[in-house]
Amino acid sequence: MSSRPHARPLLIGLLLLAACGGEESGSADPSPSGDTPAKADPPASDATKTTADGGAAADGGAAADGGAAADGGAAADDGDVVLDGDAPEPGKAPGKLVPPPAESLTVHALASFEVVTIYTEPNLTSTKLGYLRFGHRTMVTPKLADQGEGCPKGWYQLPAGGYTCASKGLTVDADKEPYMYHPPPRPRIEDPMPYDYGAVVRDGTETWWRPADALERELAAEKFRILQAQQAEAEAAAAALAAANGDPPPPTKKRPTPKQPDAPATDDGDGGDGGAADDGAAAGPALPGLDEPDEPAEPAAPPTEEELAEQRRREAEAKAKAEEERLRKEEERKERLAKMGKLPLHPEHPFLERGFTITTPLKVSDQGKSWWRTSRGGYIESSKIAKKGRPETIALGVQLPEGTGFPFGFVDDKAAVMKKNEDGSLKFVKSVPRRTFVGGTEEVEIGGRLYVHTTEDTYVRVSDLRMAVPQPVPEDLGGQGRWIDVDLGKQLLVAYEGEKPVFTTLVSTGRKGTKDEPFETPKGTFRIVTKHISSSMDGNTASDGNYSIQDVPWAMFFQGNYALHGAFWHNGFGSRKSHGCINLPVGDARWLFWWVGPELPEGWHGAAAREGSPGSVVVVR
Repeated sequence: MSSRPHARPLLIGLLLLAACGGEESGSADPSPSGDTPAKADPPASDATKTTADGGAAADGGAAADGGAAADGGAAADDGDVVLDGDAPEPGKAPGKLVPPPAESLTVHALASFEVVTIYTEPNLTSTKLGYLRFGHRTMVTPKLADQGEGCPKGWYQLPAGGYTCASKGLTVDADKEPYMYHPPPRPRIEDPMPYDYGAVVRDGTETWWRPADALERELAAEKFRILQAQQAEAEAAAAALAAANGDPPPPTKKRPTPKQPDAPATDDGDGGDGGAADDGAAAGPALPGLDEPDEPAEPAAPPTEEELAEQRRREAEAKAKAEEERLRKEEERKERLAKMGKLPLHPEHPFLERGFTITTPLKVSDQGKSWWRTSRGGYIESSKIAKKGRPETIALGVQLPEGTGFPFGFVDDKAAVMKKNEDGSLKFVKSVPRRTFVGGTEEVEIGGRLYVHTTEDTYVRVSDLRMAVPQPVPEDLGGQGRWIDVDLGKQLLVAYEGEKPVFTTLVSTGRKGTKDEPFETPKGTFRIVTKHISSSMDGNTASDGNYSIQDVPWAMFFQGNYALHGAFWHNGFGSRKSHGCINLPVGDARWLFWWVGPELPEGWHGAAAREGSPGSVVVVR
């Protein structure tokens, strides 16, 4: 893969979901109540249709289990929808949501594509505001006429405002809820982990749009072997060309070693190893003795005309049968190749590599097999997936109580907590581990050293802490008083309301890369452009190879492919580990997700910044 994941325009951030961060006093918990529907996800594609038998079928090139760029370096791969966000096209006004009257919501609707795009007007050329995720149900208004072209089935207005096209993945029914086979569960917006996850354990694991039968599974395995052989040929040709030009050989992709068939059993009891039989074993007719002369053979009589004719007839018959068998096998091969080309596999990611991560929200039985039904509508054999547990670290962040502020920070390695004696000297009380939060009332000097006087009336050396430093309020918050500061040197994030810090946590930003493959997180002042309950991320790097994580939770994109998002696959918060994104513990990412702008309307999986709901400012320094 390329050293840097491919990026699709602005569609990058709508797939993350985060967890609420604590119940301490201070700024109100921004997360919705448990019964409040989730918000947005990455720009969805109009790719997946519900088939008559309930499965999902590829329609166009969209990926139902497709990936988005992981960790800033990779691109969102959730379809071809580009959310307009805060940067509408010249001459086009920013989108604004206008809810319809509640009594007009009389039609049942179902998102039957992986992503159903939401527009400001009933026109495919109007501003894109967000999207619904596959399987989401809602009530909508009666049919509205298409004000443009491309939506002959008509438009329907959503409860929060915005319009969706019935020709682009919205299934409607005036009388009852539309049917869906194996509907996937909705994301758990009240939990730090919106989905359960699993890891692919075998190269070539298929992603299906419906449960596959035995023949389809056999053909898919054959197709994967053909693709492997083609890749090997391409790599050999590239290596030969490099050698002819005097260049170093290009890197090759490691492929799994085909399993060798077991050796056939033998009947002679020797284990089938080709060794000699036991002594005394009988062996056919006796050979002539050395001293016995051979008897002269009588010359054979020449064949008669009748015998020659019979021989020619048999030879012609055998040749005809061989040609008939050849044509039969050729026709069979063509039929298999034709069926192979029509397999209900994911159009962009039909075969997953070992180590890729998928969502596992629903387990079903069908076609004599057990399957995981993914959040994107795909089916994967459960025997090829290893379930992942919950992450080691759910949250490190702290909501700062009302009336408190600086100084505060996190223990860098370990720190001693001290108490003051009556004579003013300090005595050791306990030791606290790395990443422990320390909130203080003031910094004081004792014995020539600086200490934080904590809210528990104890003292901790400033030199043992990663201290947050007050930052100036950005010049233009655009009516949105909430903003985020990220200190790359300290790997420390502070969320502010104006000048007041309200939340802090440790992060993991981009690690040091190379000249050809930089991973550094960009510095500057940005705005959140889109945010997603979850967003699939994938990419290819020279150092890490291929990677793909389906539905990374709580993604908030602020610059191209760079996002703040939850990370459940590592516990290195406080150190640089990412490909450029700002990784947070999933619980802290969820808290920020519901706190920052833009707001995510109820039931949406992803949304762009818009008029009346701008994206919060993010300062990276």
